[in-house]
Amino acid sequence: MQEKYVQRAVQLNGQGYNCAQSVACAFSDILDLDENTIFRLSEGFGGGMGGYDGTCGAISGAVLVISLVNSAGNATQPSKEKTYTLVKELFDRFVEETGSSVCKELKGMDTGVALYPCIDCIKEAVRFTYASLKTSR
Repeated sequence: MQEKYVQRAVQLNGQGYNCAQSVACAFSDILDLDENTIFRLSEGFGGGMGGYDGTCGAISGAVLVISLVNSAGNATQPSKEKTYTLVKELFDRFVEETGSSVCKELKGMDTGVALYPCIDCIKEAVRFTYASLKTSR
């Protein structure tokens, strides 16, 4: 089942979706939003936050999915603690696997040596997101 989401994210990326959009939209079947809305919500997170080369867009897309699935949707039923825990776990696993969470470093923009190609960051983010979703249910 997990590979279904990985393959969907790879397909979307091949269609021009940025890393955040590829990860987030791959999970559109389980989110309470249509793919176009997810696409629009995640657009600015690509390129390490709007091309800033900061936090990897694949991580940002994963955080969006985890938040949408886990949030109670209101302040009277707090869900932040659990959501933050899931995000921290995902983030730690991602950094452990890839060597960084920074787009610029992952691409090797300063060194000329990529730590982890974008497509592989997308795949890992989807796998870790899927694992987090199984944990949260």
